[in-house]
Amino acid sequence: MKIRAAAALILVFVGVWIVLDRSEGRPGWLRAEGPERAVVGSLVEYRITLKKAAPGDFVDCTLHHANAERKGWGYLASSGTPQPAVAGRTYTFAFTVPEHEDSAFAFALIYLSPTGRWPDGTRAATTPYVPLAREGGQRPAPGLRRTPVYRYPTAAETARAQARPPRPRGRPSVWVHPVLGLLLAAGALAAAKAAMRSGPGATVEQTAWLGLTVLFAAAAIIELSGMAGHVAAWGRQLAEERGVYEIRKPFQEALTAATAAASLGLFLLFIRAVRRPGPHRCLWWAGIGLAAYLAVSFVSALSFHAVDAARGLVWHGVSPVDAVRGAGAAVALAAALRAARSRPAI
Repeated sequence: MKIRAAAALILVFVGVWIVLDRSEGRPGWLRAEGPERAVVGSLVEYRITLKKAAPGDFVDCTLHHANAERKGWGYLASSGTPQPAVAGRTYTFAFTVPEHEDSAFAFALIYLSPTGRWPDGTRAATTPYVPLAREGGQRPAPGLRRTPVYRYPTAAETARAQARPPRPRGRPSVWVHPVLGLLLAAGALAAAKAAMRSGPGATVEQTAWLGLTVLFAAAAIIELSGMAGHVAAWGRQLAEERGVYEIRKPFQEALTAATAAASLGLFLLFIRAVRRPGPHRCLWWAGIGLAAYLAVSFVSALSFHAVDAARGLVWHGVSPVDAVRGAGAAVALAAALRAARSRPAI
């Protein structure tokens, strides 16, 4: 039984990791190597290996910039004329980085085109942002390293998208967080009452209810104060300032997959516990409901792209993420209320 449970946890971890990794939609027609940073006035190189290319295609690579907010994109430099694209061949594109006002990052745009011109491009991809330093700052990074690539819309895809009327993106209602906060605050009161109603000798059960009281109260404060959103925004800003915005994604994937596996493990323990009769059932129901709320809230705060997309699917002001969080909080509250109203054990 333990071996099967361990195998299930491992499978969930690996499965969630694969799904999240695939959700990034990374192009599989090329492999890229690039620098860790670029310096204005110095040479920067990108090494591109084509995995797929259509007969007659040309490959080209241009250097672009972005400001400190990773916006304000613009062209920086060309690596020369487009070259014939051959699957399996490796190309080296070199640039002398020019000065440009309000530029803090640089990245490469690689595309395939039957004419070599961007308007006729059939596939395109970009590399991650690398910090752009000025003279007197850091020296160019030695060597190249394997770097991820991200799908980029071609000129034709952009034109088609602009021709379609934009679909309004849903936004969560302003009452979601207050309602969740009130549910959790009520859960804290009910859990505290359940702890006080524990019969003599029920030290373990009383301690567990007190622990749930603290978790309920802390979660209620976070919901009502909006602290989670501020912490997530601070984390994104810090990652950008420290230059680890792109490499944070594997850690997000690992933490999300680990949370999913841990949630399954807790659910398996819950199934075994509630089969046995006794007052502990309410405690387990409250624990599993609160655990579901905390797990989904934690994954939501990680702000992985796929989770953010799910949060954008809003129906009547409620996203699937907030619906699951609310269901977990409601289950925990109901269990705590039942335990608080039950007669103490003699």
